[in-house]
Amino acid sequence: MRSCWLAISLFIFAPLALAQFKWIDSSGRIGYGDKPPPGAHDIESLEGVARGAKPDPLAQLPYELQRTMGQFPVTLYTTADCRACDDARSMLKTRAVPFSERTVGVADDVQALKQMTGSDRLPALQVGGRTITGFNSTVWNDALDLAGYPRQSQLPANWSWAAPRPLSEPKAAPAAAAQPGAEPASGAPQ
Repeated sequence: MRSCWLAISLFIFAPLALAQFKWIDSSGRIGYGDKPPPGAHDIESLEGVARGAKPDPLAQLPYELQRTMGQFPVTLYTTADCRACDDARSMLKTRAVPFSERTVGVADDVQALKQMTGSDRLPALQVGGRTITGFNSTVWNDALDLAGYPRQSQLPANWSWAAPRPLSEPKAAPAAAAQPGAEPASGAPQ
């Protein structure tokens, strides 16, 4: 009797084990298989990444590192032509700490940095809620150790660092849109 149930289970669930996609067909039924039929919609990859989508690089990291990153995210604040900033970036990469880099380049950035860190001194490192200004590798390593970042790399071989982003997003130029009920400019068609 037990082997009968095993055979029935294999017959029912074997196609699901080979399935790489889940979809909804034109009749509204859910289907599984290695190739969605024409007209299927809501196609999901059962491998975690839909075809054509970029895989999440963080999903490749060990759980402990993901958890540390979630509790104590690391942000590096830098500016151009700053040797200490280059040394700080190099130290984080050598230690293989995933971090985001924000650049300070305009007056609005300096004001935002002062509000966030309490100082305009660069480089600045933020580990969770703790901010350290000025580069001191011993102090920075101690902060990373306390947060739980490993001393040895746990990053996958294909890891790539995110590009630095400006601290303040550039302000969009005001559009010269006509106000409702306003007079058109002279020479403008009416």
